[in-house]
Amino acid sequence: MHPLAALGLFLAGLVLLERGADLFNDRVGELVERTGASETVVGLLTVGMEWEELLVSLVAAFSGSPGIAVGNVIGASIANLTGSFSLGVLARPIAITGADRVFAGLTLALTLLAAGFLTGGEIGRGHGAILSLIFLAYLGGLIVLLARGLARIPFEREEEEGGHHGPLADLALAFGGLALILLGAEAVVQAGVALAGALGLSEYVIGLTLVAIGTTLPDKVISITGALRGRSGVVVANALGSNIFNLYAVLGLAALVAPLVVDEATRAFDVPFLVSVTLLTALLFLRQSIGRGAGVALLVLYMSYLYVNFWVKG
Repeated sequence: MHPLAALGLFLAGLVLLERGADLFNDRVGELVERTGASETVVGLLTVGMEWEELLVSLVAAFSGSPGIAVGNVIGASIANLTGSFSLGVLARPIAITGADRVFAGLTLALTLLAAGFLTGGEIGRGHGAILSLIFLAYLGGLIVLLARGLARIPFEREEEEGGHHGPLADLALAFGGLALILLGAEAVVQAGVALAGALGLSEYVIGLTLVAIGTTLPDKVISITGALRGRSGVVVANALGSNIFNLYAVLGLAALVAPLVVDEATRAFDVPFLVSVTLLTALLFLRQSIGRGAGVALLVLYMSYLYVNFWVKG
């Protein structure tokens, strides 16, 4: 691909990301107000589902590139906490609810469990089945919570000027926004690969950095726009839910396709780093709110992580 064509594709992808994120956040807000369901729970069932990571890792597993599959899962999970979440709180500090603390603790516990599988050196099909079953149990719990939320109609809404959309229409439009985000992400990833193809990094480092950065671009946009619109539940769900999806649905399904080997450098550095930043994030959720100072600290951690992968490990 010609560099100018790659640059044009990159810019087009960014436009799709921005428009999709705006549409998604607007519709999630409508669903929350109409149904009385928890904003965090609605977010976990929508933005928390990382379809771009799933697609990338499944394709990598099918094509015999375990480094891309594993690196994408770990790198994207780190990027969600130190990149996407940090940008959200930098855009606007968020208030923490009791439900948010519960999900933060759950994310930490599940990350520790997944790290145990990763440090074993290989994620086999048996491990993949276990991870997938745990994710199904988690998903079932979210659906129960959402059903309870849908049963509460705390107030009646007035008809909006220009027409009234029902909850199903809002949900469809929210997923339409996510579709635009995925298209934008695909364009940005393809352009980024074309522009950065000459770096000569290892398969694992490419997955941990370039691929992970590309696939988490939608999360960064959603975190920023969600924060600016006062949708703190979306910011929280985007970080915590995405990581649970990555470590259990994505890693589990990819391992069912083909056993995934985890190289020594990833086991020694990247997996402990993921556990550490997850613990740090869970501790931040013990506060009443998370402000810009914490966002700066997390972003510095991410920049340091990228430096180590590009110029030390790479």
